[in-house]
Amino acid sequence: MCGPSSSHSAGCARIGLETRLLFGREINKANIIFDESGSYPETYIGQGSNFGFTGGLLGFKTDNAQVKDAVEIAKSLGKEIWFSKQKLSSRHPNEALINVYNEKNEIELSVLTFSTGGGMFEIVELNGLPVFIDGAKEQIFICSASGHATQITEMLDQLDVIVNTSSKDGRMLHAVSAFDEKTKEKLLALNKQPNVLWVKYAPVIMPVAIQPNPIALFTNAEGALAYAKATGKPMWEIALDYEISISKVTQEEIWQLAEQTYDIMKLSTIPPDPEKTPMYGFLPYKAQEMKQAIKSTNAIPSGVLNEAALAAISVMENSCAHNIVVAAPTAGSSGVIPAAIITIGESLNLPKKDIMKGLLVSGLIGSFISNNASFGAEVAACQAENGSASAMAAGGIVQLLGGNIEQAFQAASMALQNMLGLICDPVGGLTEIPCISRNVSSVSNAALSANMVMWGFNPVIPLDETIHSMYDVGQKLPAAFRCTCQGGLCTTKTGNYLAQSLLIKREKL
Repeated sequence: MCGPSSSHSAGCARIGLETRLLFGREINKANIIFDESGSYPETYIGQGSNFGFTGGLLGFKTDNAQVKDAVEIAKSLGKEIWFSKQKLSSRHPNEALINVYNEKNEIELSVLTFSTGGGMFEIVELNGLPVFIDGAKEQIFICSASGHATQITEMLDQLDVIVNTSSKDGRMLHAVSAFDEKTKEKLLALNKQPNVLWVKYAPVIMPVAIQPNPIALFTNAEGALAYAKATGKPMWEIALDYEISISKVTQEEIWQLAEQTYDIMKLSTIPPDPEKTPMYGFLPYKAQEMKQAIKSTNAIPSGVLNEAALAAISVMENSCAHNIVVAAPTAGSSGVIPAAIITIGESLNLPKKDIMKGLLVSGLIGSFISNNASFGAEVAACQAENGSASAMAAGGIVQLLGGNIEQAFQAASMALQNMLGLICDPVGGLTEIPCISRNVSSVSNAALSANMVMWGFNPVIPLDETIHSMYDVGQKLPAAFRCTCQGGLCTTKTGNYLAQSLLIKREKL
């Protein structure tokens, strides 16, 4: 992805892209309305929601380097895209309503959206009707007046498709999925029927399409342990089986995605050139200088942990510079897994494929967090970002060290336990302070948690229970400590000064 925040830039870009595809043609005028009590109003510029939404509406994917310049590109193309705030449903901290205008200056499309963390999203209302669109499943929505829906219902009953029906305000909505190309053409052609109000097409935009009715082999660590016991398979192979059970991918395609992830992560550990890279925040890029300083400066000898720390800083600086990184699981924690799995894996002289196995195990642990908690700092604070990344990395390191699945889950649980209660307080709404240093701490925490388990230590509390505890703690934290810039370091004297300085800078631009 391109941008400093997976939920506030990548998630928003995907929402914008799916909105554009639902609209079905070029968007020239749109209003993005934030819930006034949510996290967007204080962070949407600092964390890139402005260029995320705009880039998606222009048709850019999250890994398009033009995303960071989307606001300027839209203006140059004569697009009218603006941001405002009002009281919405307040069902999610990252809630936005997007109204898209047609050539008659009428609102033709209105979508209520949530950015749920880690680049994931949900569209929960389409023109005022309840839907569920997350970009992982191809759907067609057919809307008609309730009194004229019988003919459509009868037609759909004759097709080999999955249909969910809802009604509201005298309108009937059919959400259709699991169709082939021939049926797709027939469904889209219903737009020409006199009794049909509109037809909207929502394609897959996520990296992997989910099966129409996925039946996961398991959804948590306890289930994975039982599956491992029953099959005798190693962790990385269990990760493959899990992905295949829910997604429309082959084992070969998973390996291709894993290699692509590895390559992008590896590239992101090269620090940005401070002389050529634009600054979007207040911190100068220091990773390149620090890599030189480590050779001549007195410091505690920490071996590979020093190399990993510098790798984590480099990735985070690339994220802050709006260069391409992998949100794993989020942009605010994107330095942890590349530093922990790739840097440490290379220090162990492991071949690329073995390091990729570590990434697969990290992803497996991440799926448990996604299934049962959240990656969103707006939902559960920084423990859900850096805490989750550290847990994922700890399990992946155990895979690198040749440990078993029980040890991997113990290391992940310990790493997450160590970070329970960690608040999210990005100074000035940017993922610089304290995000960069927390990535470094998360790498060290992951490595030492893995070592302790390999030495025989047992953190006792199972991974699933720790994940639930993390979510519970996050929900009980005041909103001021969940990425709203209303507490913690954000409200210190220096934090307030930096935020005001950034505001003045943006107003001048």
